[in-house]
Amino acid sequence: MQHHYHAFLTQTAPQQEKSIKAYRLENGTKVWLKKSVSRHSKWLYMLVQSLAHICQLDLLLPVRNYGGKEAIQCEAKRLDTLANLGIRVPKVLATSDMGLLIEDMASHDKNLCQLDKALAQETNFEKRKELFKITVYEIQKVHNKKQYLSEAFARNILVDSHRNISFIDFETDPATVFDLKTSQTRDWLCFLFSTTFRFSELERVEIIQLIKKELTTDTLSKLYQLGRRFAWLNKIGVENFGNDGKRLKIFLLFLENLGKR
Repeated sequence: MQHHYHAFLTQTAPQQEKSIKAYRLENGTKVWLKKSVSRHSKWLYMLVQSLAHICQLDLLLPVRNYGGKEAIQCEAKRLDTLANLGIRVPKVLATSDMGLLIEDMASHDKNLCQLDKALAQETNFEKRKELFKITVYEIQKVHNKKQYLSEAFARNILVDSHRNISFIDFETDPATVFDLKTSQTRDWLCFLFSTTFRFSELERVEIIQLIKKELTTDTLSKLYQLGRRFAWLNKIGVENFGNDGKRLKIFLLFLENLGKR
């Protein structure tokens, strides 16, 4: 069977125009083929890197996606590492310099969806908070195994009908830039930025207490310092810059409140 997967990858990747596309194989298995493609210019990363150094915030240093076979090899390696530790990630079926073939995680659960969508659709606060809490625990499990995610945004976290949490998108490796603790703190940064706006101001009071209880003092301190450093953005009305601006305002206020007793 492994031979068939590799043959499909070898035959299909050169003809595929999109960077990622879903297929249904003859045996009924739904798969995703991620093609080896070039990524952003290194100059963009150098610019962001310079800004992070100027602000003396290494936590914001960019993790470059080199694209091509490097990104494919990176993702395949990280998926295998995490899977071997019992962390729910897509199963690698075949890999080559041309691309990566992975099993669709929704094959065994048609209700599987992105955490972002699940939070947006859930109107009951207690259920939404429980989903948030479950995800926090799952990220902690990854960290307890001395691992980290890559881009831990809600769009890269999946939840099934039984509320099992899984993770996707590992084309970059934060460990090429950060030490383990910083890589893990970066996970919380991505996660909180992409989820806190899904709660009202009153609801966030409980979410803040939950995070204070679960995260280490060192991690909380780093997140709080980041919020304080960029608090000036809220003073100039960052919320007026579209939805991203509104989310950033909520996120920065959330980080600042992590330092309050």
